[in-house]
Amino acid sequence: MTQNTLFRLLVFFIGIPLLVASALILPEAGLPAFAFLAIGASALGARETAGFFPGHTCSYRCNRLVIPLLGILVPAAGYGAYWLPGDCTPSFAVIGAILLGLSLVMIIQVFRDHRGDFSGIIPAITTHTFVILYPGLFLWHALRLTELPNPSHLVMLFLLCTYLNDSAAWFFGRLLGKITTPAGAAPPVAISPNKSMAGFVGGFCTTPAVVAVAGAIFPEVFPGSFLAHIAFGAVIGAATILGDLVESAMKRSAEIKDSGQLIPGRGGLLDSIDSPIFAAPFFYYGYVLFFFVP
Repeated sequence: MTQNTLFRLLVFFIGIPLLVASALILPEAGLPAFAFLAIGASALGARETAGFFPGHTCSYRCNRLVIPLLGILVPAAGYGAYWLPGDCTPSFAVIGAILLGLSLVMIIQVFRDHRGDFSGIIPAITTHTFVILYPGLFLWHALRLTELPNPSHLVMLFLLCTYLNDSAAWFFGRLLGKITTPAGAAPPVAISPNKSMAGFVGGFCTTPAVVAVAGAIFPEVFPGSFLAHIAFGAVIGAATILGDLVESAMKRSAEIKDSGQLIPGRGGLLDSIDSPIFAAPFFYYGYVLFFFVP
């Protein structure tokens, strides 16, 4: 059994039941921990994201402080908005944080010692701008779930949708991938040749099923018709799969196999949370659109 297989089995048989139990037994106690974990993931994820770029365009990549600070700028500002003076909303704080970060990134390039070579200024600005937005801006939307009614249930469903999707895609890919893919056939997506159509379909169909079950168990949290549950689940299912493919595309461009070595057998942090990162905005706005009643 490989370390990757062991990791997935532990997530499915231990991590997910613990997640459900904690959300039901301690509905409010885990929210601050979830928030700080998301902010910490933004810091570590930013360092790994910076590693996707060539060294000369990311001059602060090896700095242990600057890149993580850029990474947590958005989620920390959004989560801490209620402690700021005045009538400051999370959206207001996030917009201000992004503008502040972009301004500092550009100002730094003015005063850096470029040693007569100014060709790297625009690539450096582009790189640092991306580090501010990914994964921080995406993960901030996961934190926004804690602002809505029944936040523990929403966080639980968000994590269940993304990780059960990933687990189902892996399971059906291993079980049926070779059967459903003719020998010598091109992979469904060239950017990730190890993925199979059986895995994509299995993962995609799992998410609407999870949402439908949640709607039946918690109708006060997920009101609306069965069709709304299926449509919402389909959006999240597609976003979850795309999150994995987007990170694969970035790693392909950077010519690296893993985003890091933080998790033995899995690679970097982004290799394990790429799907929740990308799906977070779709889940938040999708829930508000389909189910939220002020």
